[in-house]
Amino acid sequence: MRNVIYCLLITISVAACSTNRHQINPPRLTTIAIKGDSIPQYTFTYDTKGNLVELVHHEKENSANVYTFLYDSSRHITSMVLSDRNHHSNKIRQRARVTSWDKNGNITAIQYFDAQEHLLRSATIRWNNGLPTAFKFSDSTQAVSWNEDKNNPERKDININTANDIQVTLRTTSFEWDDSINPLHPLINQLLISQAVSPAAYLTPVGNLADTLLHLSTHNPYLIKIVEKEKVLCQQHLQEYERSTTMQYSYSFNGSNYPVGAWVHLHNEGFTKLETDTQFALEYHYE
Repeated sequence: MRNVIYCLLITISVAACSTNRHQINPPRLTTIAIKGDSIPQYTFTYDTKGNLVELVHHEKENSANVYTFLYDSSRHITSMVLSDRNHHSNKIRQRARVTSWDKNGNITAIQYFDAQEHLLRSATIRWNNGLPTAFKFSDSTQAVSWNEDKNNPERKDININTANDIQVTLRTTSFEWDDSINPLHPLINQLLISQAVSPAAYLTPVGNLADTLLHLSTHNPYLIKIVEKEKVLCQQHLQEYERSTTMQYSYSFNGSNYPVGAWVHLHNEGFTKLETDTQFALEYHYE
């Protein structure tokens, strides 16, 4: 009987170690691509310690936004540089410096600078259980809040633009989660500091394909609904617009709970009330 118990304990220990290894070393994402495209949407590069050192958003064949990250000896992100890459030549557009972290190493305060290192603005991030709950900029141009309630997960954005007319955009995004594991979740701090989190921070009249790609939660979305309301004060005249976007995902797998592909249906009803439907296949590649 003692030998049986001993063997059982060994089996449990081995299983526990295997589980811990899976949690500590999840597969590292290297590429998100749209099937059939000649270039990927995003590529991810890591150092020998597993830190993400470069995130590239490929916009065209020879044009990309390049985010480069630096770390301290504790593997905390210390800074980021955003560059525009054209024909293998990089031009720095923006820099960011992390000024504080929480006890888990998550970023709580950031300073953003222009290419000449003149301070532009700062930002603060609040966290709960490993997920952000609020992201706010010091110049009051943008604020984001997340509610990860299991029954009603939601994100709310407010964007204020006073460059020409006064433009205020309110956006509410609701999510329904799949059971699969999100390979982007370990990169949550890098996505936040680079402002690359879906939905995209910068609005466009017909929606943004990037809204379908980079998400923060521990699980992948299978349904996303976005409602945007825009108010513009132009020469004392108030104009109001509304747009809605729905995204549906169907994932494919290859022996693990991490997706290797997804079929995406994107439906958009724009500010002009014209409706568009787009379908495409995503591909996920790992090291």
